[in-house]
Amino acid sequence: MERRQLLKGMLAAPLAHAAISNPCLASNLFATEDIMTINQKRFTAALEKRPELIGVVGVDSNYRPQKLLLEGKLPADLTGAFYRNGPGLHQRAGQRYTHLFEGDGMVHQFQIGNGAVHHQGKFIRTDKFEQEEKAGKFLYSGPDSKLQNSQSIANPDSINTANTNVIPVNGELWALWEAGSATALNSQSLETLGRVNIGKNTQHEQSLKGLPFSAHPRLEKDGSIWNFGYALSGHIVLYHLSPTGTLKNVALINSGFKGGMVHDFLITKNHIVLVLPSLKRDLSTEGLFSSIQFHQQQPMEVLVISKNTLKITKRYELEPGFVFHFGNAWEDQQGNIHLDMSLYPDSTVLHHMASMMRGEVNIPVSPAQTVIFSLMSNGKTKSHKIDGISEFPRIYDHLTGNRNRDLFTLSSVESDVWSDSVRRINLDTDSQDLYTYGKDFLVEEHVLVDQNHNAKGGYLIGTALHIPSKRTCLNIFRAQHVADGPICRAWLNHAIPLGFHGNFLPS
Repeated sequence: MERRQLLKGMLAAPLAHAAISNPCLASNLFATEDIMTINQKRFTAALEKRPELIGVVGVDSNYRPQKLLLEGKLPADLTGAFYRNGPGLHQRAGQRYTHLFEGDGMVHQFQIGNGAVHHQGKFIRTDKFEQEEKAGKFLYSGPDSKLQNSQSIANPDSINTANTNVIPVNGELWALWEAGSATALNSQSLETLGRVNIGKNTQHEQSLKGLPFSAHPRLEKDGSIWNFGYALSGHIVLYHLSPTGTLKNVALINSGFKGGMVHDFLITKNHIVLVLPSLKRDLSTEGLFSSIQFHQQQPMEVLVISKNTLKITKRYELEPGFVFHFGNAWEDQQGNIHLDMSLYPDSTVLHHMASMMRGEVNIPVSPAQTVIFSLMSNGKTKSHKIDGISEFPRIYDHLTGNRNRDLFTLSSVESDVWSDSVRRINLDTDSQDLYTYGKDFLVEEHVLVDQNHNAKGGYLIGTALHIPSKRTCLNIFRAQHVADGPICRAWLNHAIPLGFHGNFLPS
């Protein structure tokens, strides 16, 4: 009993304190300037001249089910649902959020089968969304946006937008936001079921409520779920869940990192790998994202954590950099850990997402590049860079934590606004199999569908927004022949907001 209470206290106290004391969660009752109204006016004026901003306009209602127009031949062996999540609502009552990460989440379903593709999209009806929908206006400040007369915010879930990722768990969908609880959805209707209590039916049922549960869990081949939750205090919760979403183990570590953002992580067969980017927060700057600053002289720190004990076993230092996303990590017989990341030389990309929200698209951004790091068992490190711009890396899902030959990423060849290409990288040879949509498209994350689990075929699927026609299409590639282009496209008759992450659920 004493150990149980200690763990509850360790988890609840520092994390809750860090979340609630975050300036992004404080009501801004004394603001003298309505920046959200100004942001709406700036964006509206810019949209008339910059049609490529269509992807971040946002919408204010759900998308009814519709059958999509097919171009090409739909593979008969591709059946199931592709789900995608992202911020769908950016503005209400003449006010607009100031950062892309703040919008209310909307989940899209592309149902594939019987020679057809059907689409529907629904807002995730979090407590915040329900209250603001009823009021017809924003009621809460966001992490960066300061709302005059904001209602007070009791905890992170008060402003949980569930807008970053969606994963299938035990017949449901979990919509994820990295600062608070997962939100459960019906996988067929997309109706919101409510917050997920990660500790339900365990000794941690109360102590884990509302704690950070990141938007990038890692699923092993058997469906086991690993995840983490980062708090501004530097504390990180580590979670191990069964394939049905039942908590198996949980622990807390103090990373000492107070840079404001740890977005993604990795697992191997035996370890959890956390990479802490070269960030510090300028506490004199208002707004969470705005306060995050890159420090060129600060190495990235890597924490290697035992899956068995959930304790740090080793630390490494890497060259300074910033990273949102990783592809995979694996360890060899000598105990060396190899991992890839889409590595930025600085954090300008984070602030570029604020620029887009006010209608600015010509702000210089330092692009990311795929870098392979090896963490040697003797404490040394090695690195290898692969040519080309890189983001949203994915692998064949069943290889998570094991050696993978192929890495799939978005890239950009012609566009300076958003990704315009998709590619397969052979990590054994560095050869690239690349398809460029062109600068008329805003290309979103593509995911692998390999129902035979052989990593030699399958499909690569993802959405892209065609700017001139103001329409979004679902694109299907043969995964080992990306350069050949899509074998099928399924066209909506309208554009849908640009999203972040998604996954495929086979029939």
